Amino acid sequence: MMVEKNSRNVSYPAQLATFLGLTGGGIIISVILTGVIWLMMVGGTFPTKSQDILQPKYYNVAMVLQAVTTFFIFFFPVYLFAAICYRKPVKFLGFNVPVNYRQFFLVIGILIVTFPLAGALGELNKVLPIPQRWAVKFKDWETAREAQEAAFIQINSVPRYILSLFIIALLPGIFEETFFRGGLQNFLIRWFKSPWAAIILTSIIFSLIHLSYYGFLVRFALGVILGLIFYYSGSLWLSILFHFLFNGIQVTILYVANLSGKISEAKNMEKGFPLWIGVVAFALLLYLFTRYKQASVIQREKYINEPPENDFHDWTTDQS
Repeated sequence: MMVEKNSRNVSYPAQLATFLGLTGGGIIISVILTGVIWLMMVGGTFPTKSQDILQPKYYNVAMVLQAVTTFFIFFFPVYLFAAICYRKPVKFLGFNVPVNYRQFFLVIGILIVTFPLAGALGELNKVLPIPQRWAVKFKDWETAREAQEAAFIQINSVPRYILSLFIIALLPGIFEETFFRGGLQNFLIRWFKSPWAAIILTSIIFSLIHLSYYGFLVRFALGVILGLIFYYSGSLWLSILFHFLFNGIQVTILYVANLSGKISEAKNMEKGFPLWIGVVAFALLLYLFTRYKQASVIQREKYINEPPENDFHDWTTDQS
């Protein structure tokens, strides 16, 4: 049995405890810092209601708080986890794996196909039968989530558009992918010795944290797609690229819609895809991932000539 050279030989239960403990610490730090930043930028007392921070006059404050929160919850603890449990944290997280142009363009193709698939899954999510009391609760959550989103989609100028691309698209792309794919999925694959089990569990958690039942299937599918992009290539940058472009396209649509006064139409663009469109999109997605996996194998063979270590990057022999 090969030994994973990058590991510090920390047991997997201890790694899980470290991961969870650091994540909890990141949440505590983010809460403290957001309070300090609020007082520094706004002054006075803390908002009496969570909705207060969503007022238009606090737009810049909300954007700063969003950046701080995502950094300390998603990036900071996972990088510390990787530094504690692995000798080369950058390597563990997948930041130093090179990519080629074929992988890049295939990720773009996967992105394009994902939009109609997401629309069809959103429609499917709506018709799944659930108890009435659950439906009421889930709709309340959806209303609260939409109110939060409304504070971030008032993108009516070029400076706000650029700021939104940075805060809503780029930073979540980097920080969330570091947490979920580079950290959680990566660790679970090592522990479970089953890529699919790790990808599915990570995708479920990824979807659940968004607190949206009616978007659960969409975000679960996105999690699986992002997980496969990372797993087959070993490069976190490709999943970051996908995440950034997926969010960035939505930000751009909202910006154009704000300028033309058609914001309601833009918010409904992803809705209304028939299920047969989703089936076609899924078939195309399978084809694109087949090509993507082949391109990733070629990239691996071209740039890495040494025998693979016994970690998740040893995917070239995977026949699934």
